[in-house]
Amino acid sequence: MAASAERFADYFDLQLRLAALMAERKGMALRQAMDLYTNLRRRFGLFEEDAPAWQDFLDDIEAAATGAERLALTMARFHAAPKIAQPPNQVPFGCFACEPPNGEGVLRIHFTNREMGIEPGPPSVARMDHRLAELREMFGFIRHEFHAAMRVLGGSWLYNLDAYRRLFPPEYGASRRPTHAPVRLGGTSTWGQMVDHRGFVRPETRSVFLANLEALDVDRPWLLFPLRAMAATAPIEAFFDFYGV
Repeated sequence: MAASAERFADYFDLQLRLAALMAERKGMALRQAMDLYTNLRRRFGLFEEDAPAWQDFLDDIEAAATGAERLALTMARFHAAPKIAQPPNQVPFGCFACEPPNGEGVLRIHFTNREMGIEPGPPSVARMDHRLAELREMFGFIRHEFHAAMRVLGGSWLYNLDAYRRLFPPEYGASRRPTHAPVRLGGTSTWGQMVDHRGFVRPETRSVFLANLEALDVDRPWLLFPLRAMAATAPIEAFFDFYGV
């Protein structure tokens, strides 16, 4: 876990920088900016906004005098977090997970790198059979357990990548559109592009982010990132047919 924290230090630092700048520019409390513009709460496995451990952490962050102190606090908290934090409403299948369908029959799917450090990265051609096997198992489960599911919805920066879209039915990938503003920055659908499959910040992405930070638009902070989060959707039957379940 210590090695993971070291790998993620630069990633945490970028999030803390954005939160501090948004708090300053918008005149909001730092703890509110931490909730809105970082994914640290979810990284720590604290999925409730009022989780006591999260509120205690925010107290410490607001009391810290410098960015270095805030980063040290963040790394210490990450050391104590679960290795992989799984939201309680998601059912995992390898690198993928699904939620039960909502009242309108829309079922959300998610991706998390659960192969940290394995070469090559999860969406690579060499790992494609593994990803397809996970998706086949997941949609077999969905077919048998979530009878109310009518459509699938996903949202991530990953839908910009051919390597990721080819894992899904063609009509699903073709449906991708930028997510509607305001774009949430509390998860990995946008922040995830900052790190590679080993957990290190991508130098080129970091450079773009920092250059854009100088001209931050506080009403559209998602424009700091090179890639926009995309939403994709398709009927559930397209997935059953594609994976043969």
